Amino acid sequence: MHSLYISNTVSTSDNWDLIYKKYLEEILNRGSIFEGRNGETRSVFGCSVTVDAREGVPITTLRKLPFKNLIREFLFDIGTNTNVEALGKAKHFWDFLADEDGWLGASAYNRQWRTWPASLPGSEIPNERLTVSGVVDQFERVRKLLIDTPNSRHGTIITTNPTAIDPACPPCHLSLQFMPNGKWLDVMIPARSNDMVVGFPLDIARYTIILECMARLTGFAARYVYMPSTNSHIYENCYSVAKDMIVRTTRSNPRLIVKGNHATWDDFVLDDFELEGYDPHDSIKVGVN
Repeated sequence: MHSLYISNTVSTSDNWDLIYKKYLEEILNRGSIFEGRNGETRSVFGCSVTVDAREGVPITTLRKLPFKNLIREFLFDIGTNTNVEALGKAKHFWDFLADEDGWLGASAYNRQWRTWPASLPGSEIPNERLTVSGVVDQFERVRKLLIDTPNSRHGTIITTNPTAIDPACPPCHLSLQFMPNGKWLDVMIPARSNDMVVGFPLDIARYTIILECMARLTGFAARYVYMPSTNSHIYENCYSVAKDMIVRTTRSNPRLIVKGNHATWDDFVLDDFELEGYDPHDSIKVGVN
């Protein structure tokens, strides 16, 4: 059962798009209006969604999403190359944040997830040990932790890097917390900022895929994706898109198919992923804000 907590009320449904439509309606009808870097924006503070991966992957059918590009972005996020060329056909998601040579630096999630920079030698304080050479691969560390200690509450991956000064875009999602519960594996992703029309529909699906893959790599079964959000918003140039999606009929949740055997994060490739039963409405062109 998927659920939405917003405006002190809880909505639940087996159909992901009923939850997503309710989210959009609440922002358009009750959101605060303010002027931001992209003009007028409507937003709500302090809401959350819970996705049940057992009910299917939360890829909206209210407009067609580019599934293969979604997987390309997922593979980029779990890789180690921070140049937009590694995204292939999906590089338009990120190239506006890159420098003239295509490098994203700390704006790339995989910079923190797979290659967190080492600390400077001598920066330790008493009773502390730090990695002072190489990089920290947080995704591999958590994978091994969940295998070795399958009841651990320490499966945290940090995204926000306070040592990175003025990245082109600070990561919108602050961390991932994987939580085992018997045979199930859940994940929480607190968000500082959610663009509900452009980014969120891809992000919530991508984190469900990440949960599915982490579960497969550690012997669990994927269950809940929980995303609390500080600021969920719709930009003015997307008001009409949101309204168009709200009046469209919902369709069944598609299911994610992951083929092949995988031992590490580096084993996943594009052709491992298929979407079964995806019957979306026509695509609606949206621009990255």
